[in-house]
Amino acid sequence: MSRTLSQYMDYFRAKRYLDALPDWEVGRPVPGPLADYLPRMRALLARLGSPQTRFRSVIVGGTNGKGMVASLLAAILKAQGHKAGLYTSPHLHTQRERIRIDGEILSKEQWATAVSHLDDCTRDFGREALGSFSKFEALTGLAAYLCAQQGVEFGVFEVGLGGRYDATNAWDSELAVLTAIGLDHVALLGNTLEEIAADKLHIARPGRTLVTTAAQAPEVMALLRQTCATREVELQIAGTEWHLGQLTGRPATYAENARLALKAGQWLVRGLEDKVAHQVVAAHRWPGRFEVAQEKPLVLLDGAHNPAAAKALAGELQRLSAERPVAHTGGAWVLVVGAGTGHDAAGILRALAPVAQRVLLTSSDHPRALAPAVLADLAPDGLAVEQVPASSQALKRALALARRKGRVCVAGSLHLVARAREFFALPGERDGITEDMALENLACVAAAGRRRGLVCEWISPDRTRLKLAGGPRPLRFWRNKHPFNDYVEARLAEDKAYQYEDFAAAGLPVPYTLKLFNPLADARFDRYKTHASVAEIVEEVVARFEFPLLVKKCHSSLAQGVFLERDAASLGQRLEALFANSAFLDNIALVQQYVAGPEYRIVASRDELLLAYRKESESVGADGDLNPLHQATGRAVRVEDAALLAPMQELTAQVAQVYALGFYAIDLIHSAAGFSIIEINPNPMCYVYNRDNGRRDFIWLYERLLTQFAL
Repeated sequence: MSRTLSQYMDYFRAKRYLDALPDWEVGRPVPGPLADYLPRMRALLARLGSPQTRFRSVIVGGTNGKGMVASLLAAILKAQGHKAGLYTSPHLHTQRERIRIDGEILSKEQWATAVSHLDDCTRDFGREALGSFSKFEALTGLAAYLCAQQGVEFGVFEVGLGGRYDATNAWDSELAVLTAIGLDHVALLGNTLEEIAADKLHIARPGRTLVTTAAQAPEVMALLRQTCATREVELQIAGTEWHLGQLTGRPATYAENARLALKAGQWLVRGLEDKVAHQVVAAHRWPGRFEVAQEKPLVLLDGAHNPAAAKALAGELQRLSAERPVAHTGGAWVLVVGAGTGHDAAGILRALAPVAQRVLLTSSDHPRALAPAVLADLAPDGLAVEQVPASSQALKRALALARRKGRVCVAGSLHLVARAREFFALPGERDGITEDMALENLACVAAAGRRRGLVCEWISPDRTRLKLAGGPRPLRFWRNKHPFNDYVEARLAEDKAYQYEDFAAAGLPVPYTLKLFNPLADARFDRYKTHASVAEIVEEVVARFEFPLLVKKCHSSLAQGVFLERDAASLGQRLEALFANSAFLDNIALVQQYVAGPEYRIVASRDELLLAYRKESESVGADGDLNPLHQATGRAVRVEDAALLAPMQELTAQVAQVYALGFYAIDLIHSAAGFSIIEINPNPMCYVYNRDNGRRDFIWLYERLLTQFAL
């Protein structure tokens, strides 16, 4: 069977491929002179077939509001009936957010296929005179390629940094848009507004048009007029000609950015329909920008990451305090602030100080995040600050300080805002588990241990290992791993192939499953091979299964490595990709009958059901991800119905006859034929359940386990 491009990588290999590239955002810039940046990007685009020539391109630069203007312009174009692509940075939760087609991020399958194509087109690229490309250059190339592949009419590209050498400036865009210029990245772009504006003005091309805002500083506007006249660039200024009316719940800068997007849309589209455009402006939201996370207490999230943006945010917070006074706060806010290397953290803190009741200095998990101690040294005298290293703890502390009627604002870093969005369970795609998810179990174990009178000791500086002492023997926990299971029993239970064999032999209800050994594996494994080729596997599967069906990696986790296939061709491609990329000792895949119905999880100890919940979502499987809890609308709902709990308890007792486990989870599908066991997990996580239901249940659960195993 010949390979297609999509077979080289699955989504997570594609993510690792991009993450391994040089990356300025995490402090690993491409070595070499700046003069090589644009020629290298042009060479990359040429390798991809010059996709940037196949759509009308708009470039959006500036300091503050670039993402809002770019996303709003793309939304306006879509509403006018034009297919639009959008490229922005950075992302909040998944790198797929950076590329959107008609407002939607790409599926993991589409993303992996595109990255595979990029890899295929750029073999030996690093050996050329310009060196290897960066992650941002790769993403920019992917955005152009996907815009062309998806047949967009307009591609809207937000500049990453500056303008002159940015990868998005490697080709001539039809229209350039420049948002308000402020002081940011001064070490790279210059120490004055004029120097920064001069760098960003390189996005405008002679003989073409630049649209900017009337809100530019006078010295910047003077430079724009002079430079555009010299370079023969048509300069258009978005002023107050658009009467936007009342934009409820929006900062003043939103109206400024909306006028800029509307002006650009009017230039691009003849006969722009005012009513439709205004409806888009009124409805548009851009996550992490003046976003309300909850109402009581009021929590606002804003990625203001430079002094100008922080000053504008402070003005909006003062306005909200005047509109909605709260006696015990005196109009002040509890602020949670983080900042990254390269940004003026001192300027951000000075700008926010006038509205601060207290400032909790924290950091995201980003490699370039400044430590709270560094931020404390930069804070102005007299500002009431606390250092709280973990962002989740800082957010909890802020809520406690604000109380129900207070106000909290999270600002200074979009990476910190991303962690806050996850903390408040706001909708958004996820690439996989976060460290907060992995460590949530430890927080519950520690709380349960203290309630049972045990001594809790963190035995790793990074707080990934916990020891509980005070019982007959000390117990140690690592992330979500625990000592309640026998080691070999748990390792056997982790293997999906063994699970299905053992459950089927015991007569338990499991979907019909076929175990496959990699026909491409090393000769050492010849004795285990079930088929001579992938084509032979497909032939047997077609004879024995109905489509759709599932393909699973034997050691997949959190639905990573589980795929829904709808025909023989896609099945063959999937198996070829899995087998071609399997690790040396990871050669087993499973083909399984697809069972439709609601999904549940049982949390159990030995033969006792401790807790059960339903996995609910409004959009299961929309992206090929079958776990409802991995969807943006996913939620865990505790089962209280005795009619469901009774057969679940019976099934738990049957599972315990197959695997003797002290703590584990059983995933089930409830179909018309009854319950089917999807898999068991000897190291269940509690993060998603706790997010939706609080920690009380799992703390109680761990108390039961500690009483049973440690006391």
